[in-house]
Amino acid sequence: MTTYTYTQTFTRAHARKLAGRVASDLRQCRLLYEEPSEAFLDDYLTEMEELLTGGYVSQYQFGFQRNGQTVWSLRYTVGPDGDLTSAGAAGGVPARHNVSGADYFNFLTFSPSWLQLSPADRKAIEEMLPFTRKPGFLPGTANGSWTADRTYTAGGIAVQRSVFKTAS
Repeated sequence: MTTYTYTQTFTRAHARKLAGRVASDLRQCRLLYEEPSEAFLDDYLTEMEELLTGGYVSQYQFGFQRNGQTVWSLRYTVGPDGDLTSAGAAGGVPARHNVSGADYFNFLTFSPSWLQLSPADRKAIEEMLPFTRKPGFLPGTANGSWTADRTYTAGGIAVQRSVFKTAS
C-alpha cells in the first residue's frame, strides 16, 4: 500500500493570483460605477499581494455606502482551504445598483498574524505598501443580506467572496 502526502507552500505567486481575482472585481466595479479611481487600482493590487504573501489579511471589503448603510459590497474572507485544485473566476460584480449620493469605501481587516508582529515589523511592511490605511468603520448592513457566491483558491489558501445587496 502506498501513502501519498501532499504539501503546498503558499508563495508570492499564489498571493498574486488571489490578489488578481480581487483586482479584477475592483476593475469591473470601476467600469460599472466609476470607482475606485484608476490611480488606485494598481495600488490596491500591490497592497493585497504584499499582505496576502505575509498572511496578514483576514477580510477585504469594498462597495458603496449611503447614510452609514451599505448599498452593495463585496467581502473577501481569507482562510485555509485544504482544496488544492479548485479555482473560481473573478467577475459578477453587482450591476445596476443606484449609487447616486453614495460613497465608495474600501476596507481591509488585518489577520491575527499581523497583530502578532512587533510595531517595528508592521511599520517596515507598511513602508513597502503604496499607501497607508487609516482606521475606520464598515457601514451597517441592516438593510440587506450577504450571500457567499465564489471561492478563489491558491496554494492551500481560500478567499471566500460574499456579495451584499440591499433589500428591494
